[in-house]
Amino acid sequence: MSSRTWPQIGGRTTGEDLVRALDEARAGVLITGASGSGKSYLTSLLTKEIRDDAYIVVLRASAGLTASPYGALNVLLRDLDSQFLSHPALVLSALTTLLAERAEGKPVYLVIENAADVDELAGVVISQLARNGTAGLILTCSDPQRLGSELARLCTDGYLARIELGPLPLPEAVTWLEASLGGRISASAAHEFWTASGGNPHYLKMLAGELVESGSLAVRDGVWVLTATDRPHGPAITDLVVTRLGRLGPGERMAVEIVSLAGTVPLEALLAIALPDDVDSLERRGILVVDHSLPRMVGVQNQLLRDVIRANIPTGRSSDLRRRFCEAVDPALMHPALTAALAGWALECGVPLSERDALQAARIANTRADHPLALRLVRSIPGHYLSATAVAEESSALAALGAVNEARNVLRQYRDKIGESADGDGPGPLPPEEDVRFQLAEAAVLQSDPETMDQAVEHLRHARKALDGELLKADLAGRSPLGSGDGSGGETVRFLHEELVLAEARSAGLLGRYGEAAAQLEGALQDFETHGPDFRFTAGSLLCEAWALTGRQSEAADLAGQLLADSRNPMVSAAAAWAAAGRLRFALLLAGCWEDAASMQQPHWDSPLPAGQPLPACFDLALAVLRCFQGRAHEGLEALVPLIGQLRVRDDEGLLGAATRAAAYASALQGEPEQAGKCPAGKRPGPARPGRPLEFVTAFFTILAADSPDRPQAAIDLLMRLADDEHAAGNYGLEVIALSTAVRLGRTAAAPRLLETALRCDGDFAGLCAAYANAVLAHDVAQQVAVAQLAQDLQHDRFAFDVAEAVIRRAHALEDRALLLQARRIAETCRHRMRAPEDTAQQEDRITARELEIATLAARGQSNKAIAARLHLSVRTVEGHLYQIYGKLKIVERSELPFALGLAEGNQQ
Repeated sequence: MSSRTWPQIGGRTTGEDLVRALDEARAGVLITGASGSGKSYLTSLLTKEIRDDAYIVVLRASAGLTASPYGALNVLLRDLDSQFLSHPALVLSALTTLLAERAEGKPVYLVIENAADVDELAGVVISQLARNGTAGLILTCSDPQRLGSELARLCTDGYLARIELGPLPLPEAVTWLEASLGGRISASAAHEFWTASGGNPHYLKMLAGELVESGSLAVRDGVWVLTATDRPHGPAITDLVVTRLGRLGPGERMAVEIVSLAGTVPLEALLAIALPDDVDSLERRGILVVDHSLPRMVGVQNQLLRDVIRANIPTGRSSDLRRRFCEAVDPALMHPALTAALAGWALECGVPLSERDALQAARIANTRADHPLALRLVRSIPGHYLSATAVAEESSALAALGAVNEARNVLRQYRDKIGESADGDGPGPLPPEEDVRFQLAEAAVLQSDPETMDQAVEHLRHARKALDGELLKADLAGRSPLGSGDGSGGETVRFLHEELVLAEARSAGLLGRYGEAAAQLEGALQDFETHGPDFRFTAGSLLCEAWALTGRQSEAADLAGQLLADSRNPMVSAAAAWAAAGRLRFALLLAGCWEDAASMQQPHWDSPLPAGQPLPACFDLALAVLRCFQGRAHEGLEALVPLIGQLRVRDDEGLLGAATRAAAYASALQGEPEQAGKCPAGKRPGPARPGRPLEFVTAFFTILAADSPDRPQAAIDLLMRLADDEHAAGNYGLEVIALSTAVRLGRTAAAPRLLETALRCDGDFAGLCAAYANAVLAHDVAQQVAVAQLAQDLQHDRFAFDVAEAVIRRAHALEDRALLLQARRIAETCRHRMRAPEDTAQQEDRITARELEIATLAARGQSNKAIAARLHLSVRTVEGHLYQIYGKLKIVERSELPFALGLAEGNQQ
């Protein structure tokens, strides 16, 4: 990787841009940005552009030279007599003469990197050289506020044009990586790089090199994928970061070490122990990032910096910093994420935790999907296997990580101990709150297997009974259950209630009973503000999914919009945000809100996921599936190929089957059935159950991928059977998708049922399906063309194309030529958006270049004789061509040519 050539970053300042900025500035340019942002690269790019026509002097500025008068000018001053150094005016005069002599009439430019380290006397001279026109300046620095007073005044007085380099946005980072690696890169790998580096080009480049060298980034099926998710970094990156941080003052180092160890912390909490000036300095230098949320939160600029800093803090210092921070911070600022982070910090530096504190932190970690931390916390408790609460948290974490058999064993061992209680040797009956938590853990493990779903439901019923009965009585009696965050029973009741609601909703969804799930979630979210942000976002996304599937598409779309507005809440964990966002995008897709689904923004790109956890792929899969639904096979495969490559390495969510089936369908749409056969259904390596939406998508595309061009009856029968299954489960939103596809493929006898199902639903897609069913039942071509136009407007390209093509195929019986031309325009517009191949008959209908030339002249009013003379043809030949053209364009008169050719000319492109 070290020999790999890294191209210029696309979309950034070019050499021409730099020269233009230099020419337009009064005295030069100042390039600013964090260390590694590309300042040196742009400086070298600019000097290469101007070196043939300018005299360039490169000056060295460093912290070591700041104590030496005129230290930054030593390259020039070593050729002068020492008497000139007695006063800045003498130095200025001597350098003016020296530079003029050496430049020989060329413009002079002084290039100074790390301009903030220019000493004050050198700054005075350099500033005057710029002001009097002797030399232009090309300066770089990380923190403009650290510039000396004279150089800073050049900026404020308008002498220097400032070029600021921020972090690379994700799309630019991906393009740059792929250009250097020479191939596509998976979204998970791109997210890991971008989050770890914070978009810093230098860190991005070094990290990619080290991961390739270690084998953690490798090519699978032509795609660069991550083969490990433990965030490795080698000695080169460590040395770079340590060197950079070596310039920090004691207060700055303490602040950045605390944030690195504690994770994202409230600004108010950090300022309880760190000086505001130190925090401001770290923010200006791009080491810390302060967001604008309420409360304001502080984090390290990128995950790579944080990991290196954490790894280089001695245990003793880490323990001391934790003690000082905990003593200084106001308990009111201890939000759940910080509580879990401080507990993990305690484990790292060997500080013992009480059983209660460890269990509370483990519960929070599991809720925030940081399951490895939950396991470490639980297993730090001596004899944890004797505690029902500890066993429940441990098994829940194991099940979430895919270690279902191990989770079963943990629960089985504890149940064996309960069985001994009959002889007085066991732990005895569980208190109600522990009983509920244990039942939830049992259900989580049982839900991983379809064969044990009935048992899972029974455990959830038991938990519901206990929660609604004995636990509430205990709470009213004032008893303080174990694990309460504030010492009150109410906090534990709230937490258990939230966990039970989510478990019941997931159980109902896995059984296909989304109407039941919707009712449960609606009731739980009545008191929206009383719940934590993670629960609101997760439960809201589950409700949105349930509404979309059961026909309440408009409500699903409205709720999705509300939830997305809150998705960047810093109190929502990155894992919860990604999982919920994927669910929301699929809900919008299945609700027919395709434009909203396509434009949905990615959540928390700047927030790290728990260590060792890959990026949830459901969000990206939803967009790829959407493109396939639209018929845009090329775009679908563009997204699916790298996604499938990564999923073949690791598929925690059970998405590979849906992804490969969608890819097979996209290949079939492109007219490549042999490629479709090369996309075998993926087998899930883990125990994750993808849920009904993905099961439907997998079945739907499996049917369509096997569909041959002549629309075999077998595919339509399978679609009708799929619709029957969804109808029986009450999932009318899925039923209407299957039915509308079957009707478009030729099962017009199902139009009455399509109308009935569409009327059970709401939203734009349901309205489209109802209008289509009515048009089919009425045998009304005008209505069908209007439906095709509506589908096109809603971005349902395949729907619009199928309906328009059906009209075109009946062209011989169609008297209204305007309707036919409108149908052709819709079909060709959608074909262009889908890049769909034409069948042989359609290809034969396309006019040739010669025919287009003749038709264009005829449309402009030229006679057959004039056309023949111009093109050196016989009149009879022109007439023959026009006869063929009329047939291909489905027109009957010469006067229709101008209108038809607007379409035909577009089709040749």
